[in-house]
Amino acid sequence: MPKISILSESLINKIAAGEVIERPASVVRELLDNSIDAGAKNISVEILYGGKKLIKVSDDGIGMDKDDAVLCFERHATSKILQEDDLFNIHTLGFRGEALSSIASVSKITLITSLKDSGIGTKIEVPGGQGREVTDAPPSKGTVVEIRDLFYNTPARRKFLKTTSTELSHIIETVMQKALAYHDISFKLQHGGSEIINVPSAKTHRERFIQIYGEEMFGEFLETKGEGDGLKVYGFLSTPDFTRAQRTYQYIFINSRAVKNSTVSHAIYAAYEGLIPKDRHPAFFLFLDIDPQRVDVNVHPAKREVRFESAQEIHRLVETAVYGTLNKKNGEPLSYEPQAEKTVFNAWQRSGYEAQGTLSIQEPRAAFFTPENAPLTYRYLYIGEPFVAVAIGDGITIIDQHAAHERILYERFLKKTGIDRENLFLPIRVEMPAKEFNIIINNKGLINEFGFDIEDFGANNIIIRAMPKSLRNADIKGLLMDISSGIIEAEEIGGRENPEREILIHNIASRLACHKSVRGKDALTSEELSRLIADLNNTETPDKCPHGRPTRINFSLEDLRKMFKRT
Repeated sequence: MPKISILSESLINKIAAGEVIERPASVVRELLDNSIDAGAKNISVEILYGGKKLIKVSDDGIGMDKDDAVLCFERHATSKILQEDDLFNIHTLGFRGEALSSIASVSKITLITSLKDSGIGTKIEVPGGQGREVTDAPPSKGTVVEIRDLFYNTPARRKFLKTTSTELSHIIETVMQKALAYHDISFKLQHGGSEIINVPSAKTHRERFIQIYGEEMFGEFLETKGEGDGLKVYGFLSTPDFTRAQRTYQYIFINSRAVKNSTVSHAIYAAYEGLIPKDRHPAFFLFLDIDPQRVDVNVHPAKREVRFESAQEIHRLVETAVYGTLNKKNGEPLSYEPQAEKTVFNAWQRSGYEAQGTLSIQEPRAAFFTPENAPLTYRYLYIGEPFVAVAIGDGITIIDQHAAHERILYERFLKKTGIDRENLFLPIRVEMPAKEFNIIINNKGLINEFGFDIEDFGANNIIIRAMPKSLRNADIKGLLMDISSGIIEAEEIGGRENPEREILIHNIASRLACHKSVRGKDALTSEELSRLIADLNNTETPDKCPHGRPTRINFSLEDLRKMFKRT
């Protein structure tokens, strides 16, 4: 008996679906691509239960006649390319002709379409990729595709789906990416009957950016433009003051296709070098228009990656454009300088080499100290941001003061001790991007356990009526956005429907601690440094910050003798 056999068409389609359709957002992306390629100017997306029960995409594109509608469900049936050479000159988002076939193999799909001015439409129902029912339908402009019960016939795939909130957040991000890339198209997104995104067509990318993220966030960005050697670069770059703790809000579009590309990312980071701290990340929305023959988009099943004909030249052009924008604003050099050191060394004491001078603190750090116990006095020296060398006992300890303070505050937030909740006389209203708003509201009960009182104010606005007093001067919008990133991360790690509460609490506490911790450039008084050391010693895990980085490194006198070859 032969051991090799040809797989059935149904199984082949399900295998292909595993490469293309990872989650509900993948379905939305493929259907939006089809709508955009069809010339739609108005696209509407309706979903239920994060897309697990229903995904419905309606557009006013050119539509299809009956023959094309039937054929579009065949594997590798497409109108985008005709011959091999076309594969290296792609002008559309879709081109492989496998999306509808793959989706139909793992869901119950209905398609209704008609050509403009046609007297009759076509309705096709494909239950789980098995057979097709083709009937006439009333004429309507464009196409409607309805997907129900995604992965109903592949339970192994379905069990890997995350919570409704997490899947919804991925769909929101997908729709926002398309809306950013195609500003001249109107996009709507509804979940369970509630409107989440509604952006009318815009004249420019700038107008679309403001529609999605608001005027306030736009004020934190610089517009960039550059052109050369057949490449056009434009978009928005965060100012060096608006940096993030994680790589969020980093979008690259190649010929309007959202992709991940290390060449472009590296060029952007190279342009920011020296302007932002090494542990911080810029935000950017960068669009590159390039001759399709110079870029290969057929290197990833989901078309998330591309390969350039001349990556080195692309790197140079992008870095030049970004660097020029960051170092000039309105024709003048960009006014950004790191905060000056607050410590002024006037002299050295021969005994102990203790730093002398003025140490000023710009704002009180109430979360830093406890009133009891007069702090000890340590001999210390700032040796460069963010490190402090401290003489303790018979050796030296080098402390990363930001990481150390993070560990202290993290454990306080984790245990919910020392959270002094403050009711605000004037509540704070924060307008959030749709994705982050959805996550915060769906987890407001958990967030409120940390001293907040958060309410849904409608239209992607959040009202804060109370918050921890220690966070009074924090960047609240940035904090909420970081918390939402932490929740998504926890849900990706945790279970499908019930991510581990322990992971959620850890991620929220670590974000709160990071926002309130002293920065590396803040020079502490001797009392503050002494309290930092004492509080760090009292933590359960004093040698690592919540992110796993070291907080301190100890060198005993014996270690130093060995280093200097004196033993």
